[in-house]
Amino acid sequence: MRRSARFFTSLVLSLALGLCAAEAALARNLALVIGNDSYANVTSLQKAVSDARAIADQLEKLGYVVRRVENADQRGMSRALVAFNADIQPGDRALFYYAGHGFEIGGTNYLLPTDVPSVQTNQQDLIRDASFSVERVIDGIRDRGAGVAVLVLDACRNNPFANDRSRSVAATRGLARVDAPEGVFVLMSAGAKQEALDRLSDQDGNPNSVFTRSFLGELSKPGQTLVEIAKKTQVDVRALAASIGHDQTPAYYDQVIGDVVLSDAVDTTPQVGQQVASASPQGNTGPNIRTEINTVGRTEAGKGVSIGPGVKLGPGVTIGGKDSRIALQNPANPPTTDPAKALNLQQGGAATGQQLALVRPDTKPGQLTQPIGRAPIASFSRSNAGWTVTLSLPEPATALSYRVGEAGEFKETGLLDVLDQRTGGRMPNPSFSMSPRAQAGIIQVRYRSIDGADVGPFSIRFDPDIALYEDQRRNLTSIQGSWVEFRDFNGVLVYFTTLVSYRCAVTEVRYGLNGAPPLTRFDLPVCNMKDPYSIPNNAKTYLKLPGSTKSISVQVTWRDGSQSEVNTVEKD
Repeated sequence: MRRSARFFTSLVLSLALGLCAAEAALARNLALVIGNDSYANVTSLQKAVSDARAIADQLEKLGYVVRRVENADQRGMSRALVAFNADIQPGDRALFYYAGHGFEIGGTNYLLPTDVPSVQTNQQDLIRDASFSVERVIDGIRDRGAGVAVLVLDACRNNPFANDRSRSVAATRGLARVDAPEGVFVLMSAGAKQEALDRLSDQDGNPNSVFTRSFLGELSKPGQTLVEIAKKTQVDVRALAASIGHDQTPAYYDQVIGDVVLSDAVDTTPQVGQQVASASPQGNTGPNIRTEINTVGRTEAGKGVSIGPGVKLGPGVTIGGKDSRIALQNPANPPTTDPAKALNLQQGGAATGQQLALVRPDTKPGQLTQPIGRAPIASFSRSNAGWTVTLSLPEPATALSYRVGEAGEFKETGLLDVLDQRTGGRMPNPSFSMSPRAQAGIIQVRYRSIDGADVGPFSIRFDPDIALYEDQRRNLTSIQGSWVEFRDFNGVLVYFTTLVSYRCAVTEVRYGLNGAPPLTRFDLPVCNMKDPYSIPNNAKTYLKLPGSTKSISVQVTWRDGSQSEVNTVEKD
């Protein structure tokens, strides 16, 4: 199939699937991860920040959009909670992870910011005023209508105020039990009144606390419910602590209705444009059968499809199954005008009991692969030098970074010599460049909000064919009066140079003279994706018209099949 035909098929499918955007916008996975080590007035910790980073990295692998906050004072924690709650929409899955000092007062648990004051006996109200109760965190999430709220608290450490026992607040061990309301799951690093271990010994080189290292191991295993993760973490932590004669058994409080898996994604390190998934093998898609799905966009298993170990989703996908293929260009199902039915492409091959896969290319480049509220949006523009990606952020930011693909280091875009009056600092550069040879795939974006949280990553789809079309169409629409230009030179000439330059957005140009309908075709050179704005030496760019010509009417057919309005240009 020719490039233009493939592009047209992809574009029409993309536009049609936009009708199903509401269906695709299901519950999202959001997380706020806080790690506090550097306390100003009480005992500092060694591994809370490292714990938070490891948890945030793992959650991102599972498809969560993560706000990261490290060594936050009271103002920073307050801003982070407000921003996180603002992200949440009804039905979302919200996860809050905290590593740092916690303190229990009268049965209420408080999470301590890094500037919590050092208090003496009978000054516990100062702790209440300077800290954040766990109930406040839960209420903030529930008030936003989250479908599930998960709190993971590695805060049951030693009494931070117990350095001077003659004057300090009475020593306490750990946190109190939590009466979780419906829809909330709380996992704590130790049971009520127990102290959680930072490490097993001074020779323990593990960068994470005893609880978090065990929790991370279970979090990386696909398909486990919250209760399964909690119970297995309990067993592991209890055994580790007992090995040095310490009593620590993580506690969990479950008020979530039904079984909840933290994410449908699987912990992998995929290649660019690929995503790995897994589920229990059953039916005729067991682990020893080979199946391939070829797609040009995002692929999801539809109803009735069971996916075994070793599944890969993305362009040239392997599903661990039998010898059959699904291609957007040649679906086994007959054509249909019903957008819902058009999403179903039947699995090829002659085997009986065929299954269905649901194929959903993203609606357009620049949109998130998973729609996320308060997320950046991207626009793409192409020049002879390459691609420029311009990002628009939903809130003030102090830094902006990106990576091409779903692995590797994030690169900061740098700062402009422009002050942002909202932050008081220099504004992050909203743009970055990519090679003119950049291939279709995923761009991930992360930004730092004014509360110090690293927000993201957000995955944005990039398709050079569609991005070029949209960029050129947008530019042509904005300069409609300049599509053609009259000149007098040995007669009347009309130049189509602008339309020739932006021809990658257009399949046909027709014109008419002196009020006649635009029926006569003006032929354009073939679009050259490698050098889209260059005009071939032999290209026809103008027409010589009769001296009586007073106006020309032009209409273009865009590459998605739609037509522009008739554009009439008068000769001066």
